[in-house]
Amino acid sequence: MNTYIRIIDGINNGVKSIVSVMLAILAVLVVLQVTTRFVINVPLAWTEEIARYLMIYIVFLGSGLAMRHNQHIAIDFLLDVIPHKNKARLQTIILSISAVFCLVLAYYGAQLTLIVVDQSTPTLQYSMAWAYAAIPLGALLMLLNIVALLLKPNKVEDSVDRIVGENK
Repeated sequence: MNTYIRIIDGINNGVKSIVSVMLAILAVLVVLQVTTRFVINVPLAWTEEIARYLMIYIVFLGSGLAMRHNQHIAIDFLLDVIPHKNKARLQTIILSISAVFCLVLAYYGAQLTLIVVDQSTPTLQYSMAWAYAAIPLGALLMLLNIVALLLKPNKVEDSVDRIVGENK
């Protein structure tokens, strides 16, 4: 169990570095696009396309990272009204439902990725599968992080306390 969590945390650190680099590249590309479009009046079409696909990967990979620390947007009404001893159980149920959703998303995302393999992007003419692959990758990363949360029950309780704002 601890080995799995260490492996997932290592993967998350790697993904965090990749997402950080992607974000830096995205910022450079957007500045380049704005400069060439409005200052030089010769827009570069490829910068917009790459920026769009980088944003997609940043969102899907970042959502996996957010899952590890329970930082997704949540409606915590039920967590506010139930007794403290049941909050961890409710959070476990919520995480289990989220895991099922991630499995479904990964499955259908992989199917969609395989469907668009023969399509190419408008400007750069590479396979659209590279863009759509962010869906199953992000879903699998979220699923791995959900499993890590479920394997450490005290981590679930800590995340409930952080969501609700209670301190032990």
